[in-house]
Amino acid sequence: MTQIYPPHSVSTRKINTMKDVRSWLEASGPEYLLASLRRLETNTAGTPFCDIPASLSWIDAHFPKPKGGKHPRPELCQGLTAYMKWRADLIRAVEIVSGAATAKTARRAQVDGWTELIAAGKLHTKNPGLIHTASLSSLSILADTARRADVEPWNLAEEGVLDRLEDAFMKQDDRGKVRKAQRLLNDFAFIPELASLLPEEPVRVFLTSRQYDALPPHLDAVLVKMANEAGSERDHVTGKDGAIVKDATIQHYLAALRHHIRTLTKCAADAALGYDQPIKDLTSVGDVRDLLTSDHLQATIRQTEEEEHLPGTLSQSSAYGYYNRILIVLSRNEIDTSKIYRSIQTSVFLRQGKELAKGMNPNTQAWCEALLNEPNRERIFSRMHLILMAKADKILSAAEAEGRRLTDKEITKARQLGTCAAACAIELAGRPIRLSNVTGLRISGSRRNFFRPSKGRPDYTFRLFADETKSGNPEEPVPLRKELHGPQVLDWYLLKIRPLFEHAKESIYLFPAVEKPKAKLGKATFDKWFQSAVAGANLPMTFHLWRHGYATLLLDTNWSNLRLAADMLGNTPAVCARSYVWLNKPKIFRAGQDETIKRMRAHQ
Repeated sequence: MTQIYPPHSVSTRKINTMKDVRSWLEASGPEYLLASLRRLETNTAGTPFCDIPASLSWIDAHFPKPKGGKHPRPELCQGLTAYMKWRADLIRAVEIVSGAATAKTARRAQVDGWTELIAAGKLHTKNPGLIHTASLSSLSILADTARRADVEPWNLAEEGVLDRLEDAFMKQDDRGKVRKAQRLLNDFAFIPELASLLPEEPVRVFLTSRQYDALPPHLDAVLVKMANEAGSERDHVTGKDGAIVKDATIQHYLAALRHHIRTLTKCAADAALGYDQPIKDLTSVGDVRDLLTSDHLQATIRQTEEEEHLPGTLSQSSAYGYYNRILIVLSRNEIDTSKIYRSIQTSVFLRQGKELAKGMNPNTQAWCEALLNEPNRERIFSRMHLILMAKADKILSAAEAEGRRLTDKEITKARQLGTCAAACAIELAGRPIRLSNVTGLRISGSRRNFFRPSKGRPDYTFRLFADETKSGNPEEPVPLRKELHGPQVLDWYLLKIRPLFEHAKESIYLFPAVEKPKAKLGKATFDKWFQSAVAGANLPMTFHLWRHGYATLLLDTNWSNLRLAADMLGNTPAVCARSYVWLNKPKIFRAGQDETIKRMRAHQ
C-alpha cells in the first residue's frame, strides 16, 4: 500500500535520573510537581535520586497502578486517593521534564494513518457497533507507540516491526495493551474502513509469555513422542500400539517434560554440587535425552524449589507430581532411571510436596502429635525466639564481662543463634511465611518490605509484594506483636547481632550473607543454622516443620481456624485440610458418639 502521510517524529529531552527531573523543575517549574519528588524521597526510604531512573517503567514497577480499588503499596502510610494523586503527579513530572508530555500531545494532534484508523474504529462502536468502546483504549496505546516508532498502520505486517514497537514502549504493561490492539485489528480487518488502512497480510502480534517459552521444535517433537510412548503399550498379537492411559494423562506427562527442559536454561553452574555444564542454549542441543540425565534433573529440582514461592511457578505439591511423571516417562522409554529415582526419593523439597499432595506423612504427624501431647515441647516451641536470644546473649555478655573482643568462633555462633532467634520471632509474632520469603526481607531500598517502628508506624511490620507470593497478589502489612515478644527480639537483633555480619551496612537485607557483599543469607545456610540452633534447644526440627507446628497448634485450638491457618501459611484451605485432617477426625468421631448416646438416652 502507498504511504499517504509522511512519518512524524517529535524529539524529547534526554533526562536520565530523578536528580535531572528535580533540577529541571527547580529551575523551570511547574513548582507544584516538586512535592511529588519530596514524597518520592520518603517512599524510597531516602534512596539518592541519582540512583533512580527517570523512567515511567520504573514508576510502574515500583509504584504500580491500583487495581480493583486495592492499594498496591499500603505500607507507605499514604491513603489510596493520596497515592493515586501523587503517582499521577510523579508521572506528569517525568513526562513534562523529558518532553514526553509535549510529544504525546503533538502525536495525538497530528493527522496521519492512525488518526483515520482510530476514527474508523470509533465509527463502528456506535449504536452499538461491532467494536466494543473499551477496545479503543488499547488502540490508542498502539497508535502512540507506533508514532514514537515511526510506524504507520499499513506497516504493521513488515519484518522487524515488532522490534521497532518494542523499542518505543514507555510502560511495563505496554506490551499487553499493544498485543490486545494487534489482535483487535486482525479480528476486524474485514471492515472496509479498517482494511483500507491495514496491510493485506495479518498484523504481526507480540507473543504471550507462554509462547515465548516455546521449546525448539526438534526437541519438543521428541518429548511428544516420549509422552505418547509412555501412555501406550504394544499388542504383540496385532503388532499395534494401544493406549493404556487417558489423553489427559499423556498431556500431564508432556507438561512435566517441558517444565524440566524449560527450567534447564535458568540453572546456574554449581561447582560444590558437581554441576559444571549448565545448558544455556536449547537450540544447539541435538539429542533431548542428553538433557534427561540425573545431574540435569537435580538442577531443575533445585531451581523449581528456588522459585516455588513466586507467582506463575509450580507449587511444591505439583512439583512432586511433575518429577514422578518424568520418572514414569523415562522408565517406559527404556531409559535407566536408577540414579534419577534416588534423586527424586532423597529430595526433601519433593518429599514435602508429597505431603502436601497426599497428606502429612507419618513421621511429620508423629512430631506434631508430640508437640500437642508434651507441654514442655510446646513451651519450647512458643518461646524458641527468646531461648535462642538468651543463648546468643550469653556469648556476648561473657566477652563483655571479661573486657575482651569476641573470638571468630563466638561471632559465628552468636550470628547463627541470633539470626534464628529473629526469624522465629517473625514467624511466631508475625506470620509463618516461607523460608525464601524470610531470607528475602529487605530493610532498605525502593522495594523495602520490612519496616522498623516510626512515627507513623508504631510496630515492626513486614509485607510481601505480588511477585513474592504464590497467589500473585500483594499482601497486607503484618505487625510483630509485642505480646509475643517479637519487637523485643528484633530490637536486640538489629542492635547486637546484625552488625556482626561483615557486610551488614551495605546490604539491603534483614539477614545479610556471611561473605558476599549486598547478598542475602542463603537458604541452605540458614536451614543448617536453624536445625543446629533448635536441636540445641532440645526441639529438633526443620524450618518446614516449624510451619507444620504453628498450624497444628492453631487448628487443635479450633478446627474452624482452618481458613485462618491457610491464610497465615499462604496455602489454600483445601491443602491445609488434607494435611491436618488427622486433628479433626477424633473430634468428629467423638461428636458422632455423643449424638448416638444422646439419642439412646432420649428413648430410655
